[in-house]
Amino acid sequence: MKTLLLPLDFTEASINAVNFAAEWSMKYNYERIILLRSFYTSMYESVIMGGEFANVDEAYLNKSRADEKVQLNYLCKELEEKTRANIKIQTAITELPLLRGIIHLVKTEQPVMILLGIDNANYSNESLISGNVISIAKISPVRVLIVPKNYKYTPVQKALVPCNFDAIHDLSKLNRLRHTTQWEHVELMVLNVDPKKRYENPDLKFMEKEKALHSYLKDFHHQIYYVDDANVIDGILYFEKINEVQLIIALPGEYSFLYSLTHRNISEAIYRNARLPVMILK
Repeated sequence: MKTLLLPLDFTEASINAVNFAAEWSMKYNYERIILLRSFYTSMYESVIMGGEFANVDEAYLNKSRADEKVQLNYLCKELEEKTRANIKIQTAITELPLLRGIIHLVKTEQPVMILLGIDNANYSNESLISGNVISIAKISPVRVLIVPKNYKYTPVQKALVPCNFDAIHDLSKLNRLRHTTQWEHVELMVLNVDPKKRYENPDLKFMEKEKALHSYLKDFHHQIYYVDDANVIDGILYFEKINEVQLIIALPGEYSFLYSLTHRNISEAIYRNARLPVMILK
């Protein structure tokens, strides 16, 4: 059963992700959506900041959890209505910390993707999901789709694929997207950031890598583009702003623009991208 896992924290970004998930799941033939809420409470989270520190009593926690269960069931019914009951909607509650809860669900329910709603401006404040998005993206064995708070679902016609020529073999992972016919008409805008402008006077090695790139993408409608910005992330984000792109697809591994090129601060590439969803392949 093709399953989408959607962790929730009931923030605005998280609720927006629920609406996005409904549209995405119908478009790409998902059969099930699992809404996951972690009720894990650490020793630090059991303290409320007031005039003084005061312990959160058991009654308060129980009421908070009961309220969230009601909201979880409401979202479940709302999703059923949005998807016209064609997709099975389930809820999952865990007492494990968020990351461990997600990994447990991935092992037991085998989703093909995790969808995360993030609040770029306040990710370090009240949003549990936004605060853990980097860790989730790194440990997840399945692809992750990260959706900014203010982004409303738009059918993907053009997808931007930043690609380092040293990681062309990772493009083979795109073939996993071809399980549904909806991807056949998506144009992949493959972008290489080349500050040295080697693409203007390509040598034999450069041309061989470009040929290999075309070979990996032979089953996709695609074009290769180049920018010469000295800052890789700036080049990528500028390109997507001046082109009609609905999705950024990030390749995995050490040469990904989310990993290697932001080694000092992995979150930069995601949180500076306030406009578009980012899909991280695995």
